[in-house]
Amino acid sequence: MEPDAYEKRGYLTEDFHLFHLRDTAMEQVGWHYHTFHKLIFFLSGQAAYDIEGQRYALRPGDMVLVGAGDIHRPDVSGSVPYERVILYISPEFLRAESTPDCDLESCFAAARQEFRFALRPADQDRRIAGILTELEQVLTGGGFGASVLSHALLLQLMIQVRRGQLDRELTHVTGAVGDKKIVALLQYLNTHLTERLSIDDLAERFYVSKYHMMRRFRAETGYTIHNYLVGKRLLLARELIAGGMAVTAACYQSGFQDYSTFSRAYKRQFGTTPRQRT
Repeated sequence: MEPDAYEKRGYLTEDFHLFHLRDTAMEQVGWHYHTFHKLIFFLSGQAAYDIEGQRYALRPGDMVLVGAGDIHRPDVSGSVPYERVILYISPEFLRAESTPDCDLESCFAAARQEFRFALRPADQDRRIAGILTELEQVLTGGGFGASVLSHALLLQLMIQVRRGQLDRELTHVTGAVGDKKIVALLQYLNTHLTERLSIDDLAERFYVSKYHMMRRFRAETGYTIHNYLVGKRLLLARELIAGGMAVTAACYQSGFQDYSTFSRAYKRQFGTTPRQRT
């Protein structure tokens, strides 16, 4: 991306990785994204999560779905320890384990499509928490078949989260919106990512001065509209290439109009050319 790029944080070299963290003080974390999916299970403390222009005040038991490429940041306040379990999950692993009737990434796709990223189970529903606890115990304790069992539990967890979404057993946590027009703009950008989009056209569509729109967008997301679009398109292109699409086709399918511009931006963002493995 351009100079004000979001930071890519965290690395994942496994199919998935679980962290159980408890902090009494945290440095402020800026807007960032991951190239993998992330599930956050909030256990205790005082915390909120900002995702794609919306803020979710969390309570124990809530989960946050952060898909690959979603910009986000935690906001932790107070002296109460902030405890959570975090799962980093490889998109490639979920795709490989998916079947025609079971898309294991669909919970993240639904969150992005609906622009609702935080879920709350019913007080009496302990199924997801139970699977998560067993998964952590297996990963910590090891023993015979631990690798196979942990993978099975991870897949079971993903299925249960998606079933909870579909059956409405998991309710959406209402996000606090700082600027409704900017959230609407974010939704529009994400659903029209591959189309030609100009600042003038966007300002006309949302009935706002383009200069005010650009200032508010940066205030709400920490980023310019142009750089946000470039970053999202690069992540889409990376996903298309990983899925087997030819590099040139991925360039144009992800919304770029010029291959050389795309190639330079790709290398600047990911540290390799589009034709190299990232």
